[in-house]
Amino acid sequence: MSQKQKYAPLDRQTKQLRYLGYLYILMLIFEGALRKWFLPGLSDVLLLARDPIVLVAYLIALSTKRFPSNKYVISGFALMFVWILSSLLTGHGNLIVLGFGFRANFFHIPFAFILGKVFFRSDVITIGRYWIWGSVAMTALIVLQFYSPQTTWINRAPGGLEGGGFSGALGRFRPPGTFSFIVGIVWFYTFTAAFLISGITQHKRYGKLLLGAGSIALILAIPVSISRSLMLAVTLTLLTGMLTSIFQKGAILRYLRICLAACVALLIAGQFSVFDESKDAFLKRWDQSTAEQYGGVTGSIIGRTMEEFSSPFIRDEEMPFLGEGIGAGTQVGVKLLTGSRGFKLGEQEWLRITAEGGLLLGTMYIAWRVWLTVALGHIAFTAFRKGNGMGLIFLSATAYNLLIGQFGQSTINGFTVIGIGLTIACMRPREIITINTDDGSSTSTTQKAATANSHGS
Repeated sequence: MSQKQKYAPLDRQTKQLRYLGYLYILMLIFEGALRKWFLPGLSDVLLLARDPIVLVAYLIALSTKRFPSNKYVISGFALMFVWILSSLLTGHGNLIVLGFGFRANFFHIPFAFILGKVFFRSDVITIGRYWIWGSVAMTALIVLQFYSPQTTWINRAPGGLEGGGFSGALGRFRPPGTFSFIVGIVWFYTFTAAFLISGITQHKRYGKLLLGAGSIALILAIPVSISRSLMLAVTLTLLTGMLTSIFQKGAILRYLRICLAACVALLIAGQFSVFDESKDAFLKRWDQSTAEQYGGVTGSIIGRTMEEFSSPFIRDEEMPFLGEGIGAGTQVGVKLLTGSRGFKLGEQEWLRITAEGGLLLGTMYIAWRVWLTVALGHIAFTAFRKGNGMGLIFLSATAYNLLIGQFGQSTINGFTVIGIGLTIACMRPREIITINTDDGSSTSTTQKAATANSHGS
């Protein structure tokens, strides 16, 4: 009896939500290009370019009873309601700032769970294929920005202004690629690392050409970016990916292959002149920044991280018991309330949160983000014990932002949302239908997401 297999069909609403998910990812990557190159006059409006996508998705989800109603979404909504009410009664009371604060802190989070509902592990792998090829093009772009003066079109800032790059070292600037700011490059390549290490350790769906080209692009991008954050984030994700292979069959041999592939990719990347030039600028900035801020590399990494977590609880200045009001510490909120720019309530995320919500509501919101991170970690670790380490890999690229990333920064917010969605989707196998071609009958089975002693899919 002959048989063939195919994925179980999806209903129309699920397909619509999936299209919206793809569109959200594309807009996250290219909204900066629209703001600075193609529609600079609409730069401020395009800051909210992904919001209509989220709204349409919510309408579809509500009409089909698919809106996520888990404990994280319900508790998040309840906390936002209390926070907004408090901001109206005792805080700034500005409705626009309230709206932007809600957007920054929570509005896109349910969409992340929708992504996790409509995407599957196989979709994450497919997205990764396009993402990695896209990273090759992105690397070519940031190399061009690295060499080009800040007065050129390629280095425009949002609104079409000159000087889109951020100060680096040795007269070089940190290139933002298609994004509005360098932070987009940091998390774009961190996700590139997640897709690459997943392709090497968790499945066999990527060819050698794709993995090789993506690895070279990633290695080149790290020094060209002149970003310490990128190097640290990529290192964490790559190490997590390697650890997920520790219990797989032939782990030692696989590690040797990874090291060999990395050495070959590094050797090839080293043949490009931009690698040496950018490496000098990268090392110079690393030395200057670590020496000036915390007195060394170890002090810089540990000190900066500890400050992110401790700053709201050791601040000297007084704050209202219920804070200044939701949204008051975001860039948009500061501009609307004071007419100036800057981090008036603190640059660190937890500092902003406690300044906006006070120690009571602020700490509750911080605890909510920690709770969600730990819950995702528990689910991902459970899947890892069953042989699927992709969830842990993508969580490693997402957890930092979910814990202490600046949600008021639109790009960080977007990468956190897709990170949550892809982390959940990594652990969802798609149903497969087996068709008996002789009599036309069919049976359905659940695709195995991974096995404990093999690559997985």
